[in-house]
Amino acid sequence: MGTSTNGQICFGILFEEDFEFPWTSDEDGEGDIHDWWIYQIHGFKHDIELFDEAGNHIDGKEPSKEDLEKYYGPKRAFEVAHPLPIELVNYCSGDSAMYILAVPSSTMTARRGYPEEFQPERLTVTQQEIVVLLDFCRQHYIEMPSEPKWYLSSLWM
Repeated sequence: MGTSTNGQICFGILFEEDFEFPWTSDEDGEGDIHDWWIYQIHGFKHDIELFDEAGNHIDGKEPSKEDLEKYYGPKRAFEVAHPLPIELVNYCSGDSAMYILAVPSSTMTARRGYPEEFQPERLTVTQQEIVVLLDFCRQHYIEMPSEPKWYLSSLWM
């Protein structure tokens, strides 16, 4: 497998390598922002359990299709009802992640070998979107190193 590089643009707040976000120490989500948002912040609980604490199937048995739907269906619906108000953009590499907390509507990515056409006038964010981004940081005690700005970055995988 070869190396892939993506071009990215977004409006957000740039954080340096090894910045400690609230979800990076989340034991249940193992550092996943989406799991942190759903389980820790919004308190989602599954109606049935399919996995033990180590992440293995309970009793070592593969769950049925019906059980998988009972497990994942309500979570998907909950995620739709409680969308993550920011987008986490990795701007360095898969191995040395550095992040931008971005306004979701502002993010655009051109994957290696696939140029993306865009209209420059699309590069706008509303004052309300900026308020949501700043409020997210304040509510979750994320110290902002700067005000939000436009960033053009790359992601090397």
